[in-house]
Amino acid sequence: MRVGLLFPDRDLDLAHPFPFGWEDVEHDLGLGDVYRAMAGEDGYLLEVVRKVLAQGLTSQAATVLHRQEAVREALERPDLVEALYTLAGETLAAKRRESYGLFRRDRPDLYGAIKAMEALLKGLRALLALLQRTPLTSPPFQALKARLEAVLTPAFFRQTEAHLEALRFPKGVWMAAGLSREGRSQGYTLLPPEERRAWWPFGKRPRTYVLTLHPRDEAGARILGEIREKGILEAAKALTTAVEEVDRFFESLRAEAGFLLGAARLAGRLKALGLPLAFPTPAEGLRLAFRGLYDVGLALRQGMAVGNDLEAHGRNPILITGANRGGKTTFLRSLGLAQLFLQAGLFVGAERFESGLVDGLFTHFKREEDRALEAGKFEEELRRLDGLVAHLTPKPLFLFNESFAATSEPEGSELGAQVVRALVEAGVRVVFVTHFYTLAAAFLGDERTLFLKAERLPDGRRTYRLRLEPPEPTAYAQDLLRQVFGEEAG
Repeated sequence: MRVGLLFPDRDLDLAHPFPFGWEDVEHDLGLGDVYRAMAGEDGYLLEVVRKVLAQGLTSQAATVLHRQEAVREALERPDLVEALYTLAGETLAAKRRESYGLFRRDRPDLYGAIKAMEALLKGLRALLALLQRTPLTSPPFQALKARLEAVLTPAFFRQTEAHLEALRFPKGVWMAAGLSREGRSQGYTLLPPEERRAWWPFGKRPRTYVLTLHPRDEAGARILGEIREKGILEAAKALTTAVEEVDRFFESLRAEAGFLLGAARLAGRLKALGLPLAFPTPAEGLRLAFRGLYDVGLALRQGMAVGNDLEAHGRNPILITGANRGGKTTFLRSLGLAQLFLQAGLFVGAERFESGLVDGLFTHFKREEDRALEAGKFEEELRRLDGLVAHLTPKPLFLFNESFAATSEPEGSELGAQVVRALVEAGVRVVFVTHFYTLAAAFLGDERTLFLKAERLPDGRRTYRLRLEPPEPTAYAQDLLRQVFGEEAG
C-alpha cells in the first residue's frame, strides 16, 4: 500500500541522503527556528522535517502542486494530521510491544509474526474509521482513503483474522513431505485444514501410524520440533513479508503525516503573529517575483517582520549593496527560505511569491573568526567555495553573503566578479550581498544584472527594505561615527 500524501507516485524515503552542504544551508538560513516551530521537542519529527525540506530541491512542479493540496488540508484540519501522526506512532509501538523478542525479519518466527500482524490490523481498522468519518477535500487525502477502502473491506478483515487463527494450529500442524534418495525427508509443505483429508494423491489412503514420545525424550522432542519448524517456515516467511509491508506503510504514514503536522504548527505560529502566508507559484527558468516577502525565522524570533517587494523575471545575477544593518542578510535568508518552502510544497512568508524551480541550493556566507582554522580566513573561504562548486547541480540557486570580505577590496572584488560571471554563464542563479562597491560596479551596464540596495533614510535610519538602485561608492562612515560618538558627530 502507498500513502501518497507528499508525493503523487511514491512515499517519502527517509533513507535518502542530505545534499552536499546541507548543514551550511541550515545554519546560514537560520532553519533552526523553523525546525523548532514545526517539530518542537520531537526528535523524530525534526529529522522528518529536515529530510523533506532537503528532498524538495529535487521536486518537479507536479509534486509541488500535489503537496500544496495536502498542506492546505492540513491547515484546515490540523486535528486530523495530528491524529494520523499519533495513530501511526501508536500502532508501530504496539506492534513492537506485542511481538517483542518474537518478531525478527532475519529469522522468521510464526507466533511473533502473528502478534505483529494483529497489532497492525488493529491500526488499519482505526485508520480507515478515522478517514471515513472525516470530510476530506484534497485529492491526496481522498486518494489515500479510496485506496484503503478498496483493500480494507469487511471481507478482508474476516479472511485475514481467519488465516491468523488457522496459523495458530489449534488442532496441530498437518504437513506433507517427500523423501530424498538417501531416505531423508525433504520438500515440506504445510497443508491447510480443508486439504488434510485429501492430501494423499494416489487413490486409497495408506495406513496411518501414531508416534508417541516419552515425556523424557528430549532428543525426540527436539527432532520433532525441528520438523515442525521446517513445515511452517514458508508460512512464517510469507506472513513476515506481509508484516513488513504493512509496517512500511505505517512508517510512511507517520513520516508524511508528521511533516503535515509540522506545517500546520508553523502556520499557526505565523498566523498568531498576524503575518501573511501565501502558497507560491512554481515556475520554470529565471522567474522571480514576490510581494511582502519576509524572513520566517526572524519573524519567529522577534514576533514581527518587514516585507520586501520585487519583480526580477529574467534577471541574473542579483547584486545587493547598501549600508550595514540595513536588512541585506535578512533579505537573502528570506529568499532562500522561500525557495526551500516553495519546493517542499509549503506556504511561504509573503503575500505573493513566484519562482523558477531549482535542483540545488548552495550558500556561501562569511564566517566568524575561528582560531581552530589551520589556514587563514580568506583561504578557508576559497576552500569552502571550491567544495561547493565541485558539487553544483545543473540549475541551482547560489546565495553569497559578504563572500571574499576577508581580503582587500581590489582582490576580493576581482575574484568575486569572476566567480559570479562564471556561475551565471554555467546557468546558476546567483544572489550576492556585498559591501565591495568595485565588485558590484563591475556589472554596471549588464542588462541581465539586477541591483538592489538597502534603504537608508537621510538621517541614517534603516527601514530594512530593499529598493531597485545601483551601488554607490560610500561606506556611510558618518553612520558609524554616530553609533560611536552620538548624534553630534554627524
